[in-house]
Order: sequence, then structure tokens, then C-alpha cells
Amino acid sequence: MLRHSELCEAALLMIRRHGTGATIKAGFRAASLMDSGDAGAAAIWIDIISEINRIRAELRHVYTDLPLDPPLAQPEAGSRVA
Repeated sequence: MLRHSELCEAALLMIRRHGTGATIKAGFRAASLMDSGDAGAAAIWIDIISEINRIRAELRHVYTDLPLDPPLAQPEAGSRVA
């Protein structure tokens, strides 16, 4: 079993490498390990998936506070719009 810090490092690495696909990639890895009969290693990958989801939940406010549309450019004072 991995320490929490190791799970966190693995989850962050997956997020950096795969972005929004991190959970899917980790899920494929866990499924592959289960298919090959390595349930212990698959369980670790399932823990990594949980950590990826926890990190994303903590950071969700960062993304939801961003505006959906870029701000409109205001014309400079004294300029004419054609």
C-alpha cells in the first residue's frame, strides 16, 4: 500500500501528463492489471483514481470562477470605430 503522499504524487503526475484524460488512463491501467490477475496493483491504481478525483474537486473552484467568454475590448478614448 502506498503512502498518501505517494498517491498524491502519482495523481498529480497523471494530471500533468494526461490532463482531463488522467482518470480514463488510470482506469485503463487498473483494468489491464485486473485482466492480468494483479488485483493488488489494480487496487493501487483505483486509489490513484480516487486521488485524481479528490484533487480535481479541490481545484474545481479555480475553473468555475473563470469567465466563459473573454472580456470585450473597450475602444480607446478618442478613437473612431469604422
